[in-house]
Amino acid sequence: MKDITTIRITKSTHKDLLKIMGEIQAKTGEIPTLDDALKELLENYKKGKK
Repeated sequence: MKDITTIRITKSTHKDLLKIMGEIQAKTGEIPTLDDALKELLENYKKGKK
C-alpha cells in the first residue's frame, strides 16, 4: 500500500489543480489524479530551478 497523507488546500487551488488534471487528460488520454497534477507541477518547478 502507498504511503498516503491528507493536505488542506483552498477551493481556488483545487480548481486550478482540476484544470491541470484536464490538461494531463487531454495530453495522455488517461484520467489523472490530484497526485498526478501535483507531480506535474513539481517537475516543472524543478526544471525551472536548473
